[in-house]
Amino acid sequence: ITMRMFSEEKKNGTEQLLLTSPRSVTSIVLGKFFAAVAVILITLVLSIIYAVIISFFGNVYVPTLIITMLGFLLVAMAAISIGMLASSITENQIIAGVITIGFFILTWFLPQFSSIFTNFSLINMFSKFPTGQIDIADTVTFVTFTISCILLTIIVMQRRKSVR
Repeated sequence: ITMRMFSEEKKNGTEQLLLTSPRSVTSIVLGKFFAAVAVILITLVLSIIYAVIISFFGNVYVPTLIITMLGFLLVAMAAISIGMLASSITENQIIAGVITIGFFILTWFLPQFSSIFTNFSLINMFSKFPTGQIDIADTVTFVTFTISCILLTIIVMQRRKSVR
């Protein structure tokens, strides 16, 4: 979903419509970001049905469920933001997808090579959420990473707009 956000627009030539529209680049990037987050939120809300079904057969610990969903939302927002950045850099959505997936795989396996990279693994930061723990440092890292990627996407798109 995020890999097509900007790369397909460049490929199809509709990017110029966006860049010449009366909307600012910031509002376009944020609009696409929040639309993708809305898809994730709808999926999370619909997945609550499983918790309701399980509650008929056993106990559901709701705080852990909510914290896990929050962690998943944070990881998804980070993935959306890095996907948007990759999509704004390249014309091909497959290359944007490879960049995004490659980034997450790289950050997942880097801590195994050196403990220096432990703080950079978004997947490892998520691992505390399913246990019912909200780590403020991990939450701030997710939010900071997401905002940074969104800002970089805005900068890339702004530069593209000023070149045209």
